[in-house]
Amino acid sequence: MRKGKQNLLTEGEKILLAIQEVQTKLICARQGFETATEEALVDSYIYEITALQKKYDYFIKTAKEMGLTGPFRKIG
Repeated sequence: MRKGKQNLLTEGEKILLAIQEVQTKLICARQGFETATEEALVDSYIYEITALQKKYDYFIKTAKEMGLTGPFRKIG
């Protein structure tokens, strides 16, 4: 790899991208939960949504501490 001008994301950009990724995953998990009919699947979606919500809260808190602004919205 060549040093110099590389397309590296800043820490803030990484946080904002992580927020968008978690938002998308939360939407998908909620859609899966809504259509799941088997108890095991319902349970797995509940755990997934809970974990993703905690990640989302963490990234939002981190972004705010860094002074970042973005299209932050409450998911859930």
